Amino acid sequence: MNYGLPTIVNAHGSMADLPDDAVWKLPDEFTDTELIFALETLNADTERCGQIGNRAREIVLAEHQPSFCAARYAQAIESFYQQAETGITGLSRMLGNIPLPAADGEWRRLAQSIARSIPVQPAARQLLVDISELVQRDAKSGIQRVVRSILQELLINQPPGFRVEPVYATTDRGYRYARQFTFRFLDCPAQSLKDDPVDFQAGDIFLGLDLNGYVVNAQRQFYRQMRNAGVQVKFVVYDLLPITLPWAFGEAATAVHTQWMHVLTENDGVVCISKAVADEVKVWLDENRPPCSRDFDIRWFHLGADIESSLPSTGKPEAAPTTLAELAKRPTFLMVGTIEPRKGHLQTLAAFEKLWSESTDINLAIVGKQGWWVDKLIGRLSDHPERGKRLFWLEGISDEYLEEIYAASTCLIAASEGEGFGLPIIEAAQHQLPIMARDIPVFREVAGGHAFYFRGLQAADMAEAIGAWLALNGAGQAPQSAGLPWLTWRESAQQLMEYVSLGAS
Repeated sequence: MNYGLPTIVNAHGSMADLPDDAVWKLPDEFTDTELIFALETLNADTERCGQIGNRAREIVLAEHQPSFCAARYAQAIESFYQQAETGITGLSRMLGNIPLPAADGEWRRLAQSIARSIPVQPAARQLLVDISELVQRDAKSGIQRVVRSILQELLINQPPGFRVEPVYATTDRGYRYARQFTFRFLDCPAQSLKDDPVDFQAGDIFLGLDLNGYVVNAQRQFYRQMRNAGVQVKFVVYDLLPITLPWAFGEAATAVHTQWMHVLTENDGVVCISKAVADEVKVWLDENRPPCSRDFDIRWFHLGADIESSLPSTGKPEAAPTTLAELAKRPTFLMVGTIEPRKGHLQTLAAFEKLWSESTDINLAIVGKQGWWVDKLIGRLSDHPERGKRLFWLEGISDEYLEEIYAASTCLIAASEGEGFGLPIIEAAQHQLPIMARDIPVFREVAGGHAFYFRGLQAADMAEAIGAWLALNGAGQAPQSAGLPWLTWRESAQQLMEYVSLGAS
């Protein structure tokens, strides 16, 4: 560059950063015409030519003289040393010179403090999926089946921009990555990765997918720490049944569930498994949540129902062919679900005993394991004179066997007095099995006009409803389940993530 004389450059690389009033800039890809215009203009306009040249001389003297450049160079070197001393390298050197903490807990607190202060930038944001109950014990309940199915979809089809990380905690131990469980869950070879404590940073999302009220209540402070760090904390709500039907669960369960709801409402939101549950949550919040400035998001989605995608169990007992043959001899009404007080098994059994006494030749098949507070009912089922004839209790059967039971049945009875969703209704529709359901909001939501509804809690009420359904069915007028809409687990997981990610930056 000539001092006092103008310079023509093309705006390429570092040349593009030169001040516009110190050079004549041509486009990076310039034409001959553009260059000729620049030369002719500068040659003719001596005043402009001098201004550009003088401005260039000022910049060179101010910013490019050796003393100035040397000072900037020295400043850069010193800043690198300073960063090394105050960054991870310097921290590591200082930690090596201090005495060891007396207890392991002190090391853990120190590590957590360092992780919060110097976060590692991951390639993608984390979706921390709580599966605490599934990791510790797979109860093989309806909720566990949902957790397995959603988890599998999230792991196989990772949400864009997120890295899915299953995590778990106990009542006395903080959250850790569920790496060993996840490798087994995906049927991958054993890995040496440890279940390290969870790290998090702004932009991550925590999703409470599993249900363990004791763990959630014990980890209340951890959720606060995540929120304070900029993590979105949301939970899936399966139902409020211990609160809305306390007689069916007991004081202890109601107390745990109530405290669990209070913990949830301190966070960013919930995604319920049906609109009916979402409506119940809104009512509960209006009555119980103290006024606060924090927004709380309530959404709902529907569960999937493709058994093939929910890791179905297999195997059948030796008596399976005999049982299936007996079910085919006469109309068979099927109940699916854990035997517990709210499910309506007691009323249903009494109704069938009434119908059998009136010479109505029909079967009752009950598929489900024993729950709580049903010892007397279990005794009646086990010792019933119709057991193995027109009464069948199939406890803990595989998904493969259940598929054949659905196919051999005539009508599904959904008699529960309260549900979060009602997967058996969807499964019955997949087999085009007619549905007879108690008239409660969630069953109306799931089945719509594809079911026959009944009311009343007495045996006579159900016996009358069964008789009415048999008459309609005999005349070809009973509601049909064919055409009832349902989601795959992939669609269900996509719905869930759409609502979970709302509000996350």
